[in-house]
Amino acid sequence: MIRRRPSSPAPATPLEDDDLLEEILLRLPPHPSSLLRASAVCARWRRLLSDRRFLLRFVKHHRKPPLLGCFSGVGCRDTVFNPTLPAPDRIPAARFPAPRPPSSHEHWDLVGCRHGLAVILNPQRKEVILWHPLTGHQRRVPYPPWFTGHRTSHEHHASVLCAAAAAAAGEEDGHVPGECHLHPFKLAFVSCKLIEPAELCACLYLSESAAWGDMITTPTTSSIYNGMPSVMAGNALCWLLRGGNILEFDLESQSLGVIVRPADAHVNGGDTFWTWQVIRTEDGGLGLAVLSKPQLSIQLWERKRSCSAGVVGWEPQRTIRLNKLFPSTVLKDVIQKFPGMKLACITEVVMVGYDEDANVIVLATYIGDFTLRLDQLRLTRFTRRYDRDFKTFYPYSSFYTTVTSS
Repeated sequence: MIRRRPSSPAPATPLEDDDLLEEILLRLPPHPSSLLRASAVCARWRRLLSDRRFLLRFVKHHRKPPLLGCFSGVGCRDTVFNPTLPAPDRIPAARFPAPRPPSSHEHWDLVGCRHGLAVILNPQRKEVILWHPLTGHQRRVPYPPWFTGHRTSHEHHASVLCAAAAAAAGEEDGHVPGECHLHPFKLAFVSCKLIEPAELCACLYLSESAAWGDMITTPTTSSIYNGMPSVMAGNALCWLLRGGNILEFDLESQSLGVIVRPADAHVNGGDTFWTWQVIRTEDGGLGLAVLSKPQLSIQLWERKRSCSAGVVGWEPQRTIRLNKLFPSTVLKDVIQKFPGMKLACITEVVMVGYDEDANVIVLATYIGDFTLRLDQLRLTRFTRRYDRDFKTFYPYSSFYTTVTSS
C-alpha cells in the first residue's frame, strides 16, 4: 500500500495578502479616478481603500495633491468650478458649488485656496469664511479687532494654512482629505489702508488659541491686488503689490516687509497685474514670473543669496517662449474657424492664476484658458471660448479619495 504525503497549501498570491496588496494600492497615481475604480473591484479592496490608516499613508506617499480645477468669478454668487483634468479624472463643476451669501446685501469674495480649503471674505459682517469644497463644511472667523476700516478706505486679503496638511508635505503625518476642519490652522489677514499715510497691516490667527496675534505694519506706496491670492514661499506668505513689488509676511519671525521687483525685469506691452505672478521655486523659495506680451514670453526670476557678497537679490533663471508651446491642434482649429484672425490676436496672453503645489501658471487667451506646468513646459487648454473674457482663477488642489459605497 502506497502512502502519499499530504500536500502543503499553495502559497498565497500577492493580491491575497492584505499587507502586500496595500503596498501595491498605495502606489496608484493620485488621480481622482484611481481609488474609485480600484474600490469597485471587490468588497475587500474597498475595505482597504476606505481605511483611514491607508488614506493617511496614501497622502503621505504622494505628498503633493493633484490640481483638480480652478474657481473663477466675481463674488461667490458668480463663482464656478472649472475642472482642469481630462476624463476619467474630470470632476463635474456641480460637485463643488460655491456657498452663497444669505442676503443680496452681502457680497462675498473668494480670495484663494490652500491645503484643501477656500478662503472667502465677508466685508459686510467683517468675517473670514473657511470653506471646504470636498465636504461643504464652513468655519467663520471674525476680522481682527483692530480692523475698523470700511471697504472704500481699505483693501484686504486673507490666506489659510492647515498645520496637518503642511506636515504631510514634510516628514510628519498629515490628515485624511475632508478632515481639515478637525485640525489646527493658521489664518493670515492683511489690510492696506488707502488713505494717507498709506500702510500695510497684517496679523496671524491661531485656531488652537482662537485669538489674533499682534498687528504688524509697514509703510507702502502701492496696494495689494485683491484678485491675486498669496503664495507660500519658505516660511512666508507673499502677495503681489501693484507695479510688481511683493509683500512678504514672515510667519516665523512675525515680520512684514516689501520686496522690490527685479530692476532688470522689463514688461513690454502694458504693465498690469496680469503681467506679474509670484511663484514658488523648485526648492521652495520665492520666485517671480514676468510676462512680455510682444515676445509672448515669460521670464522667471528667483530670489537668492549671493555666495560672494552674501546679499539677497533677484537672479534671472530661464525664459519660456509661449508661442512654441501652444498645441498645434488648438491653433489649427481656431484658424479654420476664424480664417481671417491674426495669430498675434489668437495668442494674446495674460497670467490669471497660480498653483503652488503643482507649480502651474494659469493663462487666459482669446481662445480659452490654459494651464502651464513650469516643470514640464506643457500647455493644456481646459476651457474653450473665442472672445476676451479674462478673469482671475483660484486653483484648487486636493486628494480626492472618494471610494464606492457598495
